[in-house]
Amino acid sequence: FGSSSSVGTRQQAVMAPLVAKDKRREIKLSELEEHKTEKSCWLAIHGLVYDISKFLDEHPGGPEVVVAEAGKDASQAFEDIGHSKSSRETANDYIIGWLEGHDDMKEADTPQEAAQGSSSGVGPLPILAAIVIAVIAYFVFTSQTS
Repeated sequence: FGSSSSVGTRQQAVMAPLVAKDKRREIKLSELEEHKTEKSCWLAIHGLVYDISKFLDEHPGGPEVVVAEAGKDASQAFEDIGHSKSSRETANDYIIGWLEGHDDMKEADTPQEAAQGSSSGVGPLPILAAIVIAVIAYFVFTSQTS
């Protein structure tokens, strides 16, 4: 697994943004679509474009999950997973620009910030759990009154 110094170096590399905010650029969809491999893996989330090629091996779900969404708008897939606040902040380090037509994202930082108003940030699991609890409570209540 390597020495602690190599782990520290890897963490430093992950923490440094690929592109400074003032160096980001507009990226056309046709350019985004060219980057859909493990060697060059870009995706768009809520109008921001990320180059996560160097993060693939670190991704908890494995590189295959991410590469399947590469080269396109992955906003829905990103939100469906219910990424944590920490994941959203980590993603900030991989922003390289904004997707053409999303000029409002020039100054945005995180997928959460980019998605303001478009998603509650609550994944489907808590909602599903509430429905299951309500159904169980209904059946328990109705069986006791019979």
